[in-house]
Amino acid sequence: MKCRIQIQQKQATLDVKRLILFRNCQLVEAHGRSGQTYYLVFHKKRYINTVKVNQLNPDSFIAKAIKLGLIVTSPHHAIDTLVNQQTFSCIPLKKMLQSMSKKLDQLDQIIIITYFDQFISQEKIINLFIECFRQHRRDGQLQHAFQVLSTLKNYQPDNQFAHDMLVSLTFQGYQVHEREMFAFNPLDLDTLESVYQSDSRILERSILATVQLLKKFSNHYWQLFLSTLDPFPPSIRAATLYEMYLQQPKLINHQPFSDQLLMYVDSKRYLKILLEKDFSHQVNIKTFMSHLTQVEQNTHLTIFTKHQDQFIKRIDSFPCEEKEVVTRMVVESALKYKPIEDILSWLDKFDTPFYFTKHLELIKELKENPDSQAQLADIYQYFNHFAGAIDCLKWEIELHPNNETLYKKLISLLKQNGQVEEAEAYQQQIIHQIKYS
Repeated sequence: MKCRIQIQQKQATLDVKRLILFRNCQLVEAHGRSGQTYYLVFHKKRYINTVKVNQLNPDSFIAKAIKLGLIVTSPHHAIDTLVNQQTFSCIPLKKMLQSMSKKLDQLDQIIIITYFDQFISQEKIINLFIECFRQHRRDGQLQHAFQVLSTLKNYQPDNQFAHDMLVSLTFQGYQVHEREMFAFNPLDLDTLESVYQSDSRILERSILATVQLLKKFSNHYWQLFLSTLDPFPPSIRAATLYEMYLQQPKLINHQPFSDQLLMYVDSKRYLKILLEKDFSHQVNIKTFMSHLTQVEQNTHLTIFTKHQDQFIKRIDSFPCEEKEVVTRMVVESALKYKPIEDILSWLDKFDTPFYFTKHLELIKELKENPDSQAQLADIYQYFNHFAGAIDCLKWEIELHPNNETLYKKLISLLKQNGQVEEAEAYQQQIIHQIKYS
């Protein structure tokens, strides 16, 4: 997954690595072409700014977010929600602070500033909290003042000023409004889920459910996850599910996850998943055949060379006709690159005899016989091995240069194989022979 940032008049495309959810902040970590690390900073899903971090300060907000937050890796539909097809401006921090002051209340501004304490001194940030607290207290807004103190204490747990004020009689009995801010250290998933559900926080729910599913599959979190994934197009669903599978392959053992994943992935990934040793679910015959038809020959060759045992297990319950069809697909691809002896040996491991095997045995018998190349060409054509059939016919024409039928068959095969210029050359050769014979 990619995103774009704009620094002054220049644009750069970044490779998105992961999304970190911590309190009301979402951090999208992305890397530049030379390995530089950038963080796209969002507050309540609203983009704030992008910063480049050369060396992360272990006491910074970003470092705490990575340590204590909820993290999903790219690609993921929550990341797509934030960065899809947008260009994000990277502006100087001073300009950012000026623009914020016009749009947000004072406490929200300070909370956002804490996200940038990699670059702004914590002392300055603490003073902003204290100044905000005093302003609310002077105005008689004690609930707001309490909220500022609680947020300061959450930001810097050992802050003496916040501690002294909070234990004073003035603020006894006041309640914190934003529970989620205080639910990350220690991590309180029940509180977070309750907040995210009540506020219809779809992005946050998707991240929470993903993190929980990667730890341990449960129907509760699976349904929660699906409710966030369903609105997205199939390509995003496939990318998200496959990334989760790569992180936690054991998810495939759970039928609901397996069904969704196999419904959306492309043919190559579908077959890769099915041919893993631990895959234990029933295989849909039509779907399997469809995907096997759509992949390139390299995938068939991989099945031939590396996954025969799993292939045999997956098609074991297929009716004989379908079993022959899918096996022949693999054999047709292998025939173009593998010795006929290897293919016959490969087929010996199947319990079911195949009708086409006798044609392969005939290839073994005829391949070195110069008098049988036309017959061998027909067999190769039966297996859609046009290059092999063409070679046989060329050899036959060398032995029988006046056989017009051989020329016509060769020309037809060359055209089917996309070798139009060579077909035209042989066509001219026939015309020449007829003219002067």
